Amino acid sequence: MSRKPYQIKEWNDLFLSISYEKHIDLLVVLGIIYKSSEGEEAIRDADLSGDSIILTRLMNNAESFAEAFEGIDIERLFYTYFSEEQYEAMLIEEWCNNIWSKKGLENHKFLTKWKDLFKLFPISDQQKKDLPDGNFTVYRAGSTNGISWTINKGIASWFWIKNKSIKSEPKYNRFLSMRVTKDDVIFYHNTRGEDEVILIPNENKVEIIPYKEFKEFEQLEPIKNM
Repeated sequence: MSRKPYQIKEWNDLFLSISYEKHIDLLVVLGIIYKSSEGEEAIRDADLSGDSIILTRLMNNAESFAEAFEGIDIERLFYTYFSEEQYEAMLIEEWCNNIWSKKGLENHKFLTKWKDLFKLFPISDQQKKDLPDGNFTVYRAGSTNGISWTINKGIASWFWIKNKSIKSEPKYNRFLSMRVTKDDVIFYHNTRGEDEVILIPNENKVEIIPYKEFKEFEQLEPIKNM
C-alpha cells in the first residue's frame, strides 16, 4: 500500500475503468474522506444511511477494499484531496451522464446513496444561478420522494407519458408539483434538455395534480444540449 496521493487525471482514468455499478459507492467513499477533513462530528451530523456506514467499515480493510473496488488503494485515497470544484464536477458529471438508465440500472434503487452524496460533496450556489429568484414551481412525474424535478411542466408531462408506456405502477407515476426557492435546491442543469432541478423534497409540500388538469399540458420532449 502507498501514501502517494492520486492525481486528478490518474483518478479520473481509474474511476472510468471500474464498473458503473460501483461508481456511486466509490463516490460515497470519496465524499466520506472529504467530509472527514472537517472532523468526526461532521460525519455524524451528515446522518448517513446504513449502506454508506457499511462502506466506512470496508474502508478500514485495505485488502477487502481493493478486492471490492478492482484494485483501488484506499491508503492512497486517504492521502488524496482534490479541490472543491473538482469534487463538485465529479458528482454533477456522474449525475448528468445518466449512465444508470443507459446500463439498464434502476436509479431509484440508489436514491438513498445519492442523498448521502449530496450531504458529503460541496456544491456551490453557482449551480443554481439560472433558477428564478423567490418562489417558483417544480414538477415531476414519479413518486413523491424522488429527487429529480423540472421547472418545465411540458417536460414532466412527457415523462409521465413515457413512464405510463413502460407500465409504471400508478403510485410511482403521479404528476406532482411543489413550490420551492433556490435554498431548497441542490443544483440545476439543462445538459439533457430537461431543465432538471435536483432537490430532496419536503413531501408535505408536494401536490398531486389530477389527470383532468395535466392532460391538457403540452408535452415537451427533452433535447440534449450539444
